[in-house]
Amino acid sequence: MTRRPSADRGGITAERLAVWTLAVLAAAGLAVLAVGPGADLRTSAPEITVETAFDADAGAVTLTHAGGDRLTGTNTRTLSVVVTDADRNASTTVVWADETGLPVEQGDSFTVDDPRVDSDGDGDYLDGDASVGFHLEAGDRVTVVWTGRLLGAPEERSVAIAEATLTADGG
Repeated sequence: MTRRPSADRGGITAERLAVWTLAVLAAAGLAVLAVGPGADLRTSAPEITVETAFDADAGAVTLTHAGGDRLTGTNTRTLSVVVTDADRNASTTVVWADETGLPVEQGDSFTVDDPRVDSDGDGDYLDGDASVGFHLEAGDRVTVVWTGRLLGAPEERSVAIAEATLTADGG
């Protein structure tokens, strides 16, 4: 009986190809489980466009997410608004969204008012989503601050992602 030489040990066989394919698929499956679907793999802060509309008569400024990244609980702990009174150089921070108000996406808005105007006439002078303890007027500054921890980042951080100075013409 003549023995045939065995298949070349270094060659690629269908079995080896199948084993490697399964190993790659298993590693990809583990990565999806560890990271989660829809995970944010960026290492920089989210980018959004915020439109600012100031109504001096109502004593209110409305901030609207006008485009850019969707802020979710995956990468965001809080989205805050810091309003600085230009006359006194004093600031008040209010929360636009935290775990109860996320996600914040295009079209969502947040109104900050001052306590001097009852713009809807209901007897309650706190008409916005949040209120500051001073009169809002042209020259005051509004800063939107994102606080969160992106996947792979060593620690949580806060970044100013939008800023505006209120003007008499509504901006």
